[in-house]
Amino acid sequence: MTDLGLALGWAGVLVVGLGGAVGLHRLGLARTYTRDLVHVGAGVWVVGWPRWHGTAIPIAIPVAAALATLLVPWSRTGPLAGLRGALADGDERWTGIVLYTGSFAVFTTLALVDRPLPAGAALLALALGDGIGGAVGRRFGKHFYAAPGGKRKSLEGSVVVAIGAAAGVAIASWALRAPVGPGVIAVAAIVAALAEAIAPRATDNAVVPVAVWAFLRLVAGG
Repeated sequence: MTDLGLALGWAGVLVVGLGGAVGLHRLGLARTYTRDLVHVGAGVWVVGWPRWHGTAIPIAIPVAAALATLLVPWSRTGPLAGLRGALADGDERWTGIVLYTGSFAVFTTLALVDRPLPAGAALLALALGDGIGGAVGRRFGKHFYAAPGGKRKSLEGSVVVAIGAAAGVAIASWALRAPVGPGVIAVAAIVAALAEAIAPRATDNAVVPVAVWAFLRLVAGG
């Protein structure tokens, strides 16, 4: 398939995914959980990287998505306003979502012009670790703590962040055909959990992938 065909396919996935999130919210699903679904589901983008032939289109897609999120706060009606209503509330300002899409733009670019594994693992650690860990922490967390300037976290959520991040690094290693050992995966998972725990409010969508990328770029390359 050509890159143009792949781009059209990914555009369809994006529309269906975001439309589904808006629809679920309108059916009564709390926006914090619709946000988690989008957070986790976005990770599939990394798995598709090896299918691209060039770099211009796959870089342009997340860059365009990141730029589009900057326009959402000024939208009062229409699909963008509906998307904001489904994903953003007082607990998670739209800034966090801008950072999330910005991270996908930055690390997709790094993957395609530098080395794919650190960038892909960074995004999947963010998608699976932070996405699932946050949901588990809100629902099942009982032992809470907070770093200076950060949101309240739970130990239960932090453990799941580490588990999800480990799964993300392992999936990136498999999908991008860049094997890493279990020890490296374990340390990367701990790095992700610590980064998520100490990140200032609304910045974990940038802090987590930067931390994981820096660690893997140093020890694994890819």
